[in-house]
Amino acid sequence: MINTTIAQVWVLRVGSAFVGLEPRAFKEVFEVRRPTRVPLAPALLVGLVSNQGTILPIFDLSTLVGNTQPLPQSLAGLVEYQGQNMALLVDEVVGLRSNLGGAWKSDHPNPVFVANLELDGRTVQVFDTPRLMEHLTAQMGFITLDRPIETTASA
Repeated sequence: MINTTIAQVWVLRVGSAFVGLEPRAFKEVFEVRRPTRVPLAPALLVGLVSNQGTILPIFDLSTLVGNTQPLPQSLAGLVEYQGQNMALLVDEVVGLRSNLGGAWKSDHPNPVFVANLELDGRTVQVFDTPRLMEHLTAQMGFITLDRPIETTASA
């Protein structure tokens, strides 16, 4: 294990697990109404939601954090990194934590995590935002949102 310094982190509850996100990536929390399902999407991708006029993919991170039960679809956190926006289902925003000692880097079976924190007797797995976004983007590999949908005209 290697000690590391993490100045601030948003702590979120995802099922029974606690995860952390860097403050500059975590933008807001919003209520999820019925996400639009995407046919043939991987289980991690719950669907698409609209937030303030923007269509966002929404992900359930339950399997990434070791939960076996999917989350109820009621709250989501908007995550933005290098102009890319996604929504993550969450059960609770525990809060912004500062002046964190006791953080350590450890070998984690999932490379989307950069460190663990001991906080109030709980372990908080801290996401590596670039790796998380890369992983979630790869889950959407079959969807291309950045080019027009091609249609064929019938004669």
